[in-house]
Amino acid sequence: MDIQDIPAMSVLIFDENQIINENYLGFSNIDDNVTLQTDHLFLLASVSKVITATALLQLYDDNEFALDDPINNYLPFNVTIPNYQEDITFRMLLTHTSAIADGSALDGQYYYGEDSPVALSSFLENYLVPNGTFYNANENFYDFQPGTDYEYSNVGNALIGLLVEEISGMDFNDYCKQNIFIPLGMTETFWRLDEISQTIVQPYIFNGQYEGIQHYTFTDYPNGGLRSTARDLYKFLKAYLNNGNANNYQLLNQSTINEMLTLQIPSLNNTMGLHMYRLNASNELWGHDGSEQGVATIMAYNPNTKVGAIILTNQGDSDLEEILVESYKYGIDK
Repeated sequence: MDIQDIPAMSVLIFDENQIINENYLGFSNIDDNVTLQTDHLFLLASVSKVITATALLQLYDDNEFALDDPINNYLPFNVTIPNYQEDITFRMLLTHTSAIADGSALDGQYYYGEDSPVALSSFLENYLVPNGTFYNANENFYDFQPGTDYEYSNVGNALIGLLVEEISGMDFNDYCKQNIFIPLGMTETFWRLDEISQTIVQPYIFNGQYEGIQHYTFTDYPNGGLRSTARDLYKFLKAYLNNGNANNYQLLNQSTINEMLTLQIPSLNNTMGLHMYRLNASNELWGHDGSEQGVATIMAYNPNTKVGAIILTNQGDSDLEEILVESYKYGIDK
């Protein structure tokens, strides 16, 4: 752990029935000498995207839309890529082929020590619609026809969160609580800081010494703002390992999970499913990783062996794939 200068790390190895092994190493807060505990919350960064995609795909399972429907049919405003008239579809958002880019306006949407006061819908409309406060035709979009190229998009994922709101008629946070967190027993998972009473792991940057970062949120939060524990994420992934069902709750249809784990755009990206990546081809590990200010995370599993691992850390420059693979191999051998 010292090699990568990571203050704290949760490692949980699992299969479809049980936690095989778990370790909680290091310090949640160095200055206060707080050692990491099982119920301490990590910011998940882009691992959050799997939960956001799951929320949308629940509505797909309910026949609320088709994957190749234009998203503009479901939004309160129209999103078009400058110089292109082709529709953006749900599938394009879920495969990062929408041509929506992450412009510099995102840099001003971080809020330290508080939740963002800006509504998700307001920010996205002002970012994506001409004459909006944050609209920039050159920065906010890529120059390609939607569906013809791959470019990772945080704003595209935030738009998935807004589509959940528009289709369900619920606030995204409330939707996730009622349809994912509560049914699965995920009592240690939160989108908002003001709902958290337990310890949050301190994010750190390392420049020869550790420098703590104040807990923060961002307006486009569905793409990376979830806080949770390794044990709660296991409760979530357990559904993926058991035909979409965990805690006597059908999270997703198995056919939808199969679609998520199918390469969607092999000519553009040979790792991309529906908001799930084949992170390690030799071990067929599917999942997502994440990195934000002071955090690095990864969770993945093999859909055939049904063994996987969750790794959460509080240092943003950490490369966790090697630890993921070694953890998976440990789980296979048990």
